[in-house]
Amino acid sequence: MAHIIDIPVDYPYTNGRKTGDQVKYPQTPVFQTFNLPCRLEGDIFDLEVDGTIPSEINGTFFRIQPDHRFPLSSKRISTSVATAMSPRSESRMAMQTSNNGVIRTVANTNITFWRGMLLATKEDGPPYAMDPVTLETIGRYDFEGQVQSPTFTAHPKFDPETGEMICFGYEAGGDGNDGSCDVVVYTINADGRKTEEAWYKSPFCGMIHDCGISKNYIVLPLTPLKCSVDRLKKGGNHWAWDPEESQWYGVVPRRGGKPENIKWFRAENAFHGHVAGCYENEQGHIVFDLTIADGNVFFFFPPEGQESTNLGVRNRLESVTHRWVFDPKQESGSWVRPEVLWNTSGEFSRIDDRYVTKKYNHFWQAKIDPTRDYDAAKCGSPAGGLFNCLGHYRWDDRSEDVLGKEGEGWIIALVNRLDMLRNDVEIIDAGNLAGGPLATIHLPFKLRLGLHGNFIDHRDIEEWEKRRAPGGDVGPIQAAKRPLNWQLSYLKD
Repeated sequence: MAHIIDIPVDYPYTNGRKTGDQVKYPQTPVFQTFNLPCRLEGDIFDLEVDGTIPSEINGTFFRIQPDHRFPLSSKRISTSVATAMSPRSESRMAMQTSNNGVIRTVANTNITFWRGMLLATKEDGPPYAMDPVTLETIGRYDFEGQVQSPTFTAHPKFDPETGEMICFGYEAGGDGNDGSCDVVVYTINADGRKTEEAWYKSPFCGMIHDCGISKNYIVLPLTPLKCSVDRLKKGGNHWAWDPEESQWYGVVPRRGGKPENIKWFRAENAFHGHVAGCYENEQGHIVFDLTIADGNVFFFFPPEGQESTNLGVRNRLESVTHRWVFDPKQESGSWVRPEVLWNTSGEFSRIDDRYVTKKYNHFWQAKIDPTRDYDAAKCGSPAGGLFNCLGHYRWDDRSEDVLGKEGEGWIIALVNRLDMLRNDVEIIDAGNLAGGPLATIHLPFKLRLGLHGNFIDHRDIEEWEKRRAPGGDVGPIQAAKRPLNWQLSYLKD
């Protein structure tokens, strides 16, 4: 998934090195108002809190987003609100030039917890491991040498029944930056052992940002944002929107997958958002829910040969929740239509994680409510999209949601106070959004716009801290010890 740092800017760089005398950030929306680089690294304690934090909450909210170091290099920031509700920010370089066999990624799209470590991920490169307590970067993580693909999703899925991580990489056949149509899918079991590795071909080299998993299948939405090697050789963008291309859905088995097992289903041109849920119904068909926009969300990657539009055009797109029902026995290449269209006008869907792979009812989204006032003079341009409220949705009218059932718990959300250039963290009853926040934690600074965050229970962190200690039954986290396969090939050449 591209970020605001991917918007083309005329940097004074040659072969990845700064060659000009520019000492200030460009006067563009990428570096203004809320997107002005933060460059803060430190600990802040005893934050101001309005309301009452529920006593059941004891853990850390991790958040990741891009930032820029002066002068004009890139860094990764991870932000957490710890048990004492004190945020920590730790910055480590994760981006290097793609020349000379060096990995190119900023690992700043998502941050997830896996077997005692944080994995900072962006899908154009491998994950990076971080210590969940100190936020120190440990290094590139290859699952103890088991995962050698050049790219790795920012949206791995975790099966709550088996403890497995299901993950994938696209543009995975070469160095991750060469237009490869190869897609790799991995399963890592709860003990950290790779149990599945399957390679497939996609119809074209396009973006597969998110995925869905049911008990027996994986669904990979292929967005018609295309890579062209010829365009790259001419110095063009990596991606270009193709308004004539279909959106595609790859369906593969979770176990024992072979290259010939993939089924590709196609639908009318559109831009995929994030996945809500995925499960199998009584007929063995796959129910797959996600938001989809009716045009190019990444306006800064226009169709080849065309000028980019602007944020105003992007913000007029509709984001509709789609429910698809796929028959895994249907012929590959078949055209499909959504079973349900629900104009929720939202994005970044989340469900109760205990219901991953299962039939679910509740989901939540960041929502755009056009009836709410927006003070552009105070807030500036809503560069990240004007998500100004949260929405709670139910697929049916079930009423058995009681303590411990689906949807019981809290939503923790980072709020961008655009008019005050700072952030709050709000804690909201997941079943009563209309009641407003139970507690608001005020951060005395701003973080640049980002996308994803996750809450980790302190009991899990504490358990894994013991297991990862020297002499523990698992032992310390191990950074990758050998170059990736494409790097070894580069060295041989």
